[in-house]
Amino acid sequence: MRQTRILRGKNLFIFLSFLGVVLLGLALLGFWYLIQPRLGEIYSELPFIVGIAFLGLYLAVVSLFIVIVLSSFIRRDLISAKKITVRILFPLASAIGRVLGIQSDEIRGSFIEMNNSLVRTASRLVEGDRLLLLLPHCLQNFDCPHRVTAEVRNCERCGKCEIADLLTMCDSYGIKMSIATGGTLARRVIVETRPRAIVAVACERDLTGGIQESYPIPVIGVLNDRPHGPCRDTRVDLSKVEGAISFFLQRVTPRAGGPAEEGEPDVAVCGGKSDKTLRP
Repeated sequence: MRQTRILRGKNLFIFLSFLGVVLLGLALLGFWYLIQPRLGEIYSELPFIVGIAFLGLYLAVVSLFIVIVLSSFIRRDLISAKKITVRILFPLASAIGRVLGIQSDEIRGSFIEMNNSLVRTASRLVEGDRLLLLLPHCLQNFDCPHRVTAEVRNCERCGKCEIADLLTMCDSYGIKMSIATGGTLARRVIVETRPRAIVAVACERDLTGGIQESYPIPVIGVLNDRPHGPCRDTRVDLSKVEGAISFFLQRVTPRAGGPAEEGEPDVAVCGGKSDKTLRP
C-alpha cells in the first residue's frame, strides 16, 4: 500500500523513466564490454577513450533526467523539458511499464500529470481568443436530441450534462470551445483555430495522443470521469477545467454575464475576442 501511494500521479512516470535511464546505462556498459577487445586490437588506448565517451554520454543523460524532474517539482523551466518528455521518456516509460505489467491507463495518467507540471513551468500569458477548450462528445447526455459536435450553440442548456456549465465558463472567459468526436476532428479544429494553448478533457488514451500530436502547443489535460463506462455520459471536474483556463489566462477575472462576442470562423467553437484587460 505504501508503494502505491508513493507512485501516485507523476511519480509513477518518473519511476519508470528512472528505470529506463538505469537500463540505458547497463546497455552502454554491456556494449562497451563486448566491443572493447576489438577496440584494443586497433589501438591499445581506444577502449579507455570509448569508455570515457560512453560515460560522458550517460552522465549527460542522467543530468538531463534530473533537471527534468526538478523542473516538474519546483515549477521552473530549467530547460526545454517537455519535448524530451513527450518524444523520448514517455515511449520509454510505456515500454518498461508494459514489461512490469502496469496497466497502460496508469502510465498514461501519470504521463499526463507530468506533462501538466511541465506545461505550468514554461507557459506564458495567452489571450482568451487564442485559448481552446477541447472536449469529448461523450460529455453530452447520451439521449440528448440536440447534437453539439457540429455546433455547440445547439445546446439547450437543460442541465442534464455539464456542456451547459462549460458553455457558461467559455462565455465568461471569452475562450474558444470545441467538441470533437475523435482525434481526426480534434486535429482539424486545432489546425483551423490555431490556438496558442489548449485545455483538453478526455480519457487517458485520447489525452496522451492529443498531447503528443499537438506538440509544441502547450496542453493541460483534465481526465474525465466515466461512471457509466467509456464513451457514454462521462463527467468532468469543472473546478479543474476552470483552474487550467485560469492558469493560461493568468487568473483573469471572468466576464460578467452574457456570451462573448461572436465573429470567429464557425468551426464548432464558442467564445470571442480576447479580454482587453489582459496585460502582456
